[in-house]
Amino acid sequence: MAYRNGRDRAVASTDFAKLCPEVFRKRFLRACFYQLILSYCVGVVASLNLRHGVFTILKALFSTRTLVYTVVSYGAAVAVLLAHAYLYRVTRTTYDSHFPGLQRLLRNPVSTGAVIGVYVALAQAMFFVHRWISGGHSARMWLYPEGQYGPPQLNPAWLASWLLATATGASYGVQLITNERLQLSFPSIEQSRIHALRSRLPTCFSRAFGFSKAVVLLFWLVYFVFGWFFYRIACGLLAHVLTTTAYAVGNPLFSLSGVVFWIHSSTTMVATWEIAHQVFEVIATEPTHINELSRDSNLCLVNGLKHGKDQLVQHLAYQELYRLVEFSPERRVDIYTDIDRSSGSMWKQISTQCIDVIKAATAQLQAQQKAAADAANASKKPAKPAPETGKPATDPAAKSLSGAPIKPLLQQDSRSAANGTVGPARAASTTNTPAASTQALFEPEAQGLEKYVLTLIWNTLTHSKLGENVLLWSLHARSMTAFANFQLQVWAVRSLMRLVECSLEEDRYGVVQGDIGTVLEVVFAYMGALEKCIGISEAGSGMRPFNVQTAARQPQMLAQVVRNSTYAFTTRFYVHLESLKLPAEVARKLQAYADFKA
Repeated sequence: MAYRNGRDRAVASTDFAKLCPEVFRKRFLRACFYQLILSYCVGVVASLNLRHGVFTILKALFSTRTLVYTVVSYGAAVAVLLAHAYLYRVTRTTYDSHFPGLQRLLRNPVSTGAVIGVYVALAQAMFFVHRWISGGHSARMWLYPEGQYGPPQLNPAWLASWLLATATGASYGVQLITNERLQLSFPSIEQSRIHALRSRLPTCFSRAFGFSKAVVLLFWLVYFVFGWFFYRIACGLLAHVLTTTAYAVGNPLFSLSGVVFWIHSSTTMVATWEIAHQVFEVIATEPTHINELSRDSNLCLVNGLKHGKDQLVQHLAYQELYRLVEFSPERRVDIYTDIDRSSGSMWKQISTQCIDVIKAATAQLQAQQKAAADAANASKKPAKPAPETGKPATDPAAKSLSGAPIKPLLQQDSRSAANGTVGPARAASTTNTPAASTQALFEPEAQGLEKYVLTLIWNTLTHSKLGENVLLWSLHARSMTAFANFQLQVWAVRSLMRLVECSLEEDRYGVVQGDIGTVLEVVFAYMGALEKCIGISEAGSGMRPFNVQTAARQPQMLAQVVRNSTYAFTTRFYVHLESLKLPAEVARKLQAYADFKA
């Protein structure tokens, strides 16, 4: 401790917010290295030719075509990595309907145009190279040579391939934005890069094949109906530049080898993009180890927790916090004993940030539930009020107290016991965020064409029965609305409860003991909101079983995180529960955990 006391704790020599961009740049270079190896694998797949017989794979491994496509695939992958580096998001912006998919496209028209334009350009280049290295009729010029089939003619296979590449790139860019796949997801557990990438590669190829198959099928149907129309327009445009008096005969859609080639080429092309997405996600979300990079790692970490401007920096800071409090007893002790700061003890600063995340999540859940209840009440007639029985409702946890196998271990605060509403009232006061409308689609900066188009479409759909019943409701989207920062909530709960749990043996100054009641009050309020959310999802009318599972998946997972963390605390503090002075409501809920009936 002499080393730590000999330096100025008030100023951090390395700021986490400044450290993360430097680490991020190094990770980007490392992602480019991994992508180079994987691009060679994509090049081998692109060079496979069944006409080579049993030596297909062996020939593809050392083929010049493989080298060419590897270079093209790597260039496309680097472009995708750069697009991710500039356009990624961490926290989702989700709503309770499918309608905001259009809003996400119109929200940032420059970014939307850039994403779609990048993928259309990459699709054109990669499709052209693949056709060129494949040889045969697909490698001919745009115009057949004059004299072979009469006057110069536009190759219909080239036109169809050009349109297919445009459709593939545009549809891939649109689904990236509407499905918010540019949003980074953080792993729940720490694992090696090689293991994470190796487990995701089969998914990349299967997803690429499924996407390409669907696009080619839809394109085949559209081009089958409108193909001749497109061909005549293209020839008419070329007639102003070249002398074309005749049209080529034949339709590429009736060539089975051509359709198979389309699926093969599209799959390898989309696989390059998918692998680049996974490489970027795995490398960018690695835990950030700041112990050796900062003289004051505690303050460096808190600066990251408070850094709300850059969501990636903040998430990496919470990930680092969870890693060190879970697996590093030395760092936990350092947090407990770091109390000589003008800005407050390190425990106080860290716990405040975690509690703020939990309170914000609780307030959002309560606002969503209130809005859903108001909408349900508005859609039905006023019901007859139920007669008062004068008998208070019995909570399942309260029932467990009467027949508990052990005596009640928890003492209640006399002030809160005298007034049972103090605890809930205080919890409600901390979550007084006004309820937001479930149909609030516009952010303050929405204006101009975006707001006009969205308002027009929204009004049209809300005044139609089809729009009300089909287009404007999604259980999965409703579930995602309150859990946009799902991983952040997991880390905040686990880190906070882990610090409280380990404080029994490691907190030599007792800085945590006075805040246990406040922490449990916030956590139980959050648990109550989660349980109510799960109850609403499971008790909803007209819901099919798989929809219930989809809607309740995230609150169920978070409720399990809270429950496990609370049981860990109860087990560690079990023999000391009698000495805790807790509000009545908190003591009642914690007693259910002490009885192992929660």
